[in-house]
Amino acid sequence: MTRLPVAWVLAAVSGLALAAPASGPALANAATGTSDAAAACQRAVQDTLRDTRGSAATASFTSPAVTAPGPADAAEVHVRGTGQARAANSSRPFSYTCNFDTRSGTVAGVVLRHVGGPEQAAPTRAIEPDLSQVSPAACESAAAEALKRRWPGVAGISFVTETRQLSQQASDLASLRGQGTAAPSVRDPATHFSYDCEIDPRNGRIVGVRIGD
Repeated sequence: MTRLPVAWVLAAVSGLALAAPASGPALANAATGTSDAAAACQRAVQDTLRDTRGSAATASFTSPAVTAPGPADAAEVHVRGTGQARAANSSRPFSYTCNFDTRSGTVAGVVLRHVGGPEQAAPTRAIEPDLSQVSPAACESAAAEALKRRWPGVAGISFVTETRQLSQQASDLASLRGQGTAAPSVRDPATHFSYDCEIDPRNGRIVGVRIGD
């Protein structure tokens, strides 16, 4: 395995605040709001999977979404849950957390965490990596773009060269992994992230990018 560099981002999750008791119409409105938040967050998870694993990636949710109120001074709802991501010949479980802005009715941020390795994978044979067409810079650029789509205000993206690892299991598929740091916005502290680029070593094309913690 040839070692190379990379970096990554995690979203900071704010603390939970207890909401005041509600009754009557307020309870009905709250139920509708949490249902909308859960549905919007699950759509955002689907979009994020397609961004990072390709347009054919799909997600099935293996547990009901759990919602909780955000900070007392913000109209946010926190949503979390678990699911199964499927792409090409592999399947792996994940968990997610999501912030939903009830004022705008939009998702403010979503973070996916893969909790295990692939459950299924096409049989492959490890071979000597072909470095002639692989560009770490192209992989890191794709990882940075994935972060910018997820967090438009991301700042200070930095890749750690010493953490790069290149492996190849087939003549048409290589994997470049690495780590880095980034801040979700200029107001947030830098946090660690990891990335994994799937690359076609025959032409250097980036097939997919996954971001993790």
